[in-house]
Amino acid sequence: MQTCYDANAKKGRLSLSINQNLLDCLEPYKQQINFSAQAEQLLARMLEELENRTWVERNAEALAAHGMDISITRLAGAEFSRQGNGQILINPKFRRHSSGV
Repeated sequence: MQTCYDANAKKGRLSLSINQNLLDCLEPYKQQINFSAQAEQLLARMLEELENRTWVERNAEALAAHGMDISITRLAGAEFSRQGNGQILINPKFRRHSSGV
């Protein structure tokens, strides 16, 4: 997933209505809080969560099928294979080459 948040991008304007009691409680701290930066971070997190949820919904069928494969084979990916004797082998095309360390 690509990120939409670029800290160096041009700033836009947004009008917000905030609970007055909350604003009153924040009043003593307003010099310590960058409201714009905090709002940007919150909105970026919200966007990421929404994009993740959308991805899961779009891929729900494939995720469920993969989960069924794992529950049947008890193997988590194509890099493994189970022999008739129950031994698990790593598929050579997925094997990492060691550097001798």
